[in-house]
Amino acid sequence: MGQFERSIKIAVDQSTGEIVNADEIFDEKKDAFTIRKQYNYKEQQFFCCECGQDFVVSDSKYNRIHFKHKPLHDFCILADGSLTPKDHEGFAKILWAKESERHIELKNKIGKLLETVEGVDKLSISIDNKFIIRGNEKRRPDVYCKFHDKELVFEIQLSDLSQKYILSRYEFYKKHGMYLIWILDNFDIHNQGTLERDIKYLTKYENFFKLDETIDFFKLECEYKFPFITDDNKVLTKWLIKSVSLNQVSFDTTDYQIYYYNFGDNKQKVEAEQKVKAEEIKIAERKRVEEERIAEANRKSKYIIKTITDCKKSGYKDYNDIASEINALDHFELETLNNELALKTRLREQKPILNYWINSAKETDNGFILFLLDCKLIELEVNKSDTIGKSAFQEVFENDRLLKNPIIKALFKRGYQLTEHDKDYYKQLTKYDSDNLLIYSMCSNLSDKELVDDVFLHYKLLFIIESARQKTILGSKLNNWVAFANNSIHHHKEYWEYIELAFKKFGLWDIIIQEDKKGTFNKKVNEFYQNIPIQKFDFDEVFRDLYWDLAF
Repeated sequence: MGQFERSIKIAVDQSTGEIVNADEIFDEKKDAFTIRKQYNYKEQQFFCCECGQDFVVSDSKYNRIHFKHKPLHDFCILADGSLTPKDHEGFAKILWAKESERHIELKNKIGKLLETVEGVDKLSISIDNKFIIRGNEKRRPDVYCKFHDKELVFEIQLSDLSQKYILSRYEFYKKHGMYLIWILDNFDIHNQGTLERDIKYLTKYENFFKLDETIDFFKLECEYKFPFITDDNKVLTKWLIKSVSLNQVSFDTTDYQIYYYNFGDNKQKVEAEQKVKAEEIKIAERKRVEEERIAEANRKSKYIIKTITDCKKSGYKDYNDIASEINALDHFELETLNNELALKTRLREQKPILNYWINSAKETDNGFILFLLDCKLIELEVNKSDTIGKSAFQEVFENDRLLKNPIIKALFKRGYQLTEHDKDYYKQLTKYDSDNLLIYSMCSNLSDKELVDDVFLHYKLLFIIESARQKTILGSKLNNWVAFANNSIHHHKEYWEYIELAFKKFGLWDIIIQEDKKGTFNKKVNEFYQNIPIQKFDFDEVFRDLYWDLAF
């Protein structure tokens, strides 16, 4: 029979009392249907290891026999739909472990020794045979007893438990006012695993318990965390062990946990003892560190500014080393540097400092201007105009000594926003160079300025998309939509998915089809879909940024 993931892994055979593995008894088709037949004739019955309710031996439409709870069954965590396959696997291992020799030995020892404890109701002691039922929920602890006016439950664990299992037990017993005592048989307090941490941090006490088997009366060996103050006024912790009786432990009536030593409260007391001295030490150290921090930040700031000044005077082209030093600054050092530079507010000759440097730049200053724009950690205002309204964008085109394309790109990457004044200026300057102006407008419209290079790389493709949006042919001398569409599918077939999407979404597709009297476009589209080339997606980010209404 084909394997599949059964959620319920094990069950108890009512006739033998043995735990059976669902995968083992059902994976042979003949055996599986024999067991199902016996179940239906009431010759063989099974019940849940966790809640004790009867199981149904059920079939599925794929002839997969499995255990499941009966309809309208009471709550059982194994029937909780939030459990993952891993959770189910973990629960099965836990329930199997309850049948181990060591587990049986421990619960019998605890039950027997509890009979000798003053205050324990001997008649109340149950060893793995009492279901605690509250409403539609039930749990079967390893050991249960009444101690004076309190109900105690003991859960023995020899191996790892899932947090979901721990919490399901803890929350159930807490809700119903019972004290859950985890008995951990094998653990290393100095190398805690998931099990120990999950149990320890259920409460603030951080106590571990196991049965003290060195004596022949009931005591628990408690290993607890103990805080103390060192000679140099530090609070540290260490683990201590104490064998304690039930009369020596305290009962938390809020979390329904027992503890011998209240780590949380005692740690607060210890911390209070060393607080005054520690605060004095902290203040002195904080002052020393702050003074050193300020001095170091000022030193680095002055050094970097001097290095930039020297490089500018020398006409350096490569500022990579300086950029690396700035990138290595921490937040405070960077703030100190920017406060010293004050480039966002500095003026020279009534111009914002960036505009001034662009205006007055020599050929040897190209590297300096590009460094300022590329180093985004240097705070810089790129959108200010001078007193006559001239922007940094315009200053670039005014200065023939500058490398126009790299600096304009860097300016837009820095967040420059093209103004109507800029557009009018550029139209007059270039006798209306519409292609470049459209590229600049797209760069200005980007929400992610890191995509500026993509605009320049894919500008022809972007012109096609924008032409569809505006219903006007841009960046091309073609004068009709059919020729425009044929040219687009011929030269940009690797990006046709984007183009076709734009044509259809912007309503251009129907116009092209209507004008395609000779069927040339229809023919090219059919040829394309008969032999579709591998589509490229390096255009995707800039497309989504500029045309988000198409992408989503």
